[in-house]
Amino acid sequence: MKEIEREKLYDLIIVGGGPCGLSASVYAGRSGIRTLMLEEYACGGQILNTFEIKNYPGFENISGPELASKMANQAEALNVEIKYEKAIDFDFSQDIKVIKTQNGKYFAKTVILSLGASPRKLGLEREKELTGKGVSYCAICDGGFFKGKRVAVVGGGNSAIEDLPYLTNLASKSYLINRSKRYRAQNILLEKALRLKEHGKVEFFEDTVVVKLLGDKKLEGVVMKNVLTGKEQELLIDGLFIEIGRIPNTDSLKGKVDLDEYGYIVTDQNLMTSVKGVFAGGDVIQKSLRQIVTAGSDGAICATNAQNFLNQNYKK
Repeated sequence: MKEIEREKLYDLIIVGGGPCGLSASVYAGRSGIRTLMLEEYACGGQILNTFEIKNYPGFENISGPELASKMANQAEALNVEIKYEKAIDFDFSQDIKVIKTQNGKYFAKTVILSLGASPRKLGLEREKELTGKGVSYCAICDGGFFKGKRVAVVGGGNSAIEDLPYLTNLASKSYLINRSKRYRAQNILLEKALRLKEHGKVEFFEDTVVVKLLGDKKLEGVVMKNVLTGKEQELLIDGLFIEIGRIPNTDSLKGKVDLDEYGYIVTDQNLMTSVKGVFAGGDVIQKSLRQIVTAGSDGAICATNAQNFLNQNYKK
């Protein structure tokens, strides 16, 4: 191995700086193993887009960016090296794993994959062209552009329902568009949204989907369709916030580790993938609950088992 490669050889490389990656960093840092975390944008992942967090133990109410900052600071204080580079390719064919970024290659004895997930699109014509021009997938990022304007949220899960109170405080009129009368959101969140509806601050469109985006240079409205009757109607809005789920960021891992039919990484009970020494956690793995606290748990499990793997296979 060349000398420059030795300088880039780590006991553990964590790919992704969301709650799972940050939790893994803390556990790895405390264990004293040489650890690098690669993060494309900023530490925190999806929680950076969360206005309020009220279900993370120890904090009755904290913003996503504040929690992410606390986690990152804790990892850095434990001498975890953080580089803001995107991992674009992986080679897990040898004992020493190779991770390629836009800046070069890094080498690791063990790896934790915590690449997170990306917003699911509606798949409508001109959706891409109107993104950033009225179409958004992040209320906390873009909500401020719609003060005093009309906005709609698409979805019925936690993220969609959490967006409503925040956007309602900014917009002149808010709407919720859900494809059924059933909601996947937690009851405590849904109850708050229903109170907004009762006070006339939010109008609900149930059994309804968005089938067309209106507007040329910017979004001017949408065409909605009732899935039961087939009736269509136009809704004039300035902003559309799409919260219909996430897709795991695993395209670069196809053929590298086993994935299920939906693109999620398959792991064993120790969160090891189909490749020895490569672990995965957070929103990229098969699991029934994707929350900050479960991502943090995954990170702790991954880091602990990565250290065990090092002890068993790389004894000094």
